[in-house]
Amino acid sequence: IRGILTEAYGRPPNRADVNEYVILRSGQGCSSCVCVTKPPTGHSCTQFTALWIAARLVVWAFASERCDVRAGLDGGMVQTVFDAYNLPDVKGEAIESAARIMDCALPGQVLANRENFVKPLESPANQRIRSSRFFYRMDPVKHDIVVGRGMRATVQSVIGQVTSHSYALGGGGGHSSSFGNLEPPEAKWYLSLNPSELSKDAETGIKVKVPPRELLQRHKRVAFVGITHDKLAKVFRQVLEEDPDHKWDRILLFFLPDEKMEWAADSIVSHAPARRLSVLNPNGFDVIKEKNVEELTMQEAETILYGTSVKGAQDADTQQSEKIQTNKAALIKSKAGARAELEELLTGKVRELRFLSYDRPFYCASYWDWDEWGGFIHVSPMIWGADPKTCPAMNYHWIGVDPGDDYVSYQDGLSSLLRVAHPF
Repeated sequence: IRGILTEAYGRPPNRADVNEYVILRSGQGCSSCVCVTKPPTGHSCTQFTALWIAARLVVWAFASERCDVRAGLDGGMVQTVFDAYNLPDVKGEAIESAARIMDCALPGQVLANRENFVKPLESPANQRIRSSRFFYRMDPVKHDIVVGRGMRATVQSVIGQVTSHSYALGGGGGHSSSFGNLEPPEAKWYLSLNPSELSKDAETGIKVKVPPRELLQRHKRVAFVGITHDKLAKVFRQVLEEDPDHKWDRILLFFLPDEKMEWAADSIVSHAPARRLSVLNPNGFDVIKEKNVEELTMQEAETILYGTSVKGAQDADTQQSEKIQTNKAALIKSKAGARAELEELLTGKVRELRFLSYDRPFYCASYWDWDEWGGFIHVSPMIWGADPKTCPAMNYHWIGVDPGDDYVSYQDGLSSLLRVAHPF
């Protein structure tokens, strides 16, 4: 991918620059995602560039015989955000939709959203730019696919030929290869169902959606990688109320450090831009800046985090900064309270109970007997900068002879966290 992008733009990728494109963090079931925000010289639009990149990757994979590549393409508005390390990133519905379209594609197939991607490519300008070095054709057959609960998309397959040398820079030479697959994509009909409508699999005994309480009852070794874990004690308490003698072998709890909380606080504000968050008391609304953080109760902290609308307008920039600092203070308070509550609740119930603070790598996940057959790993879409309330998570099960490459990658991620984390 780095080589293809360097060929197109004349310079190697720079993680701190998202003005032309950005290689997004892995997630959503994708090995990699490239978001094109500005086409290079010689390309008429971002859709044209994205298709060219997809074609090059499919051809490379076929020639190398090392893997199969499939591509999902969509277009739309994106928003620039900053991650926990103050590096620029982008997010938007089109990114998540492209990942879901890719998930329906077959090996070697390039699928594109009809409305947001195919139509712009049918413009006269894009028709003229096609040449013998990059020729593409849209399959006239349209497919209606499910990309999430209540969400559908009309897609078309793209086939063609691409030359694998210096097309974007006007160079000559190279080898022309065909790309694409015109077979019908996978239907993924089950994505349209609610979790409660899915029955338990008779062979594996695994449901698509399992309540956390049931998972805590079933598994003995559990690791949680998160931010504050402020809702976790409630679930543990439910298990212990049903079975006061329940024991666990190992519980690992990874918390985000205080200095990284501003990233999480900014994420809360960006996902709810119209809301003013404040402390609610019997006398009315008491803004956090008027209180000492140490004086906040857990109830007040939760009120800050989960929202109370306050009327009145202030300068937008000042209000945004106040919200972030308010949320940061509440997150820190909530984290400390959650840690104390969990320690009191689980002491004597777990053979090995560890509270850890982590910095890198940054992602949110839960691990359930992850080091043996029958294990389960749940990865939050926050790894991609997506909103967990609207974007489905990724679940990995060890139900075969081998756990699979994706499962092993997240096993390695937990091992890496254990090496760099420190007691909290």
